[in-house]
Amino acid sequence: MTGAPAVGPQIIVGSVFAPPDDPLPRLLVTRHWPSGIVRGSVDQWEPNLGPRAEIADAFAAGTLTRAAFEDAYRGQVAERPSLLDWAARMATNTGVALLCESPEGTPCHCTLLAEILRERLGA
Repeated sequence: MTGAPAVGPQIIVGSVFAPPDDPLPRLLVTRHWPSGIVRGSVDQWEPNLGPRAEIADAFAAGTLTRAAFEDAYRGQVAERPSLLDWAARMATNTGVALLCESPEGTPCHCTLLAEILRERLGA
């Protein structure tokens, strides 16, 4: 008896200002609600998965390198293992579109969060 092939986690990354067309639940991962975005535009908002202001501000100002930003963000989200487990389950069970305010196609914390979730799932 052969079953359907196992489907791995589905994680896509996009901008809340131009969300992907994929029919995955949209998870906004920013510390603050973006200006001009209607609350019903996303399925869930998880501010604790957005980078802390001091990390984001230092990176934006150029006083924090990309590598240092990544290390700081990884450390920040590692402090919330149950939240990461929840997001990983979401990616596995329903799939997830991680959204932030960065322009579409720009590497951002969502890209890194997707990588962290895939690592957590062994994918």
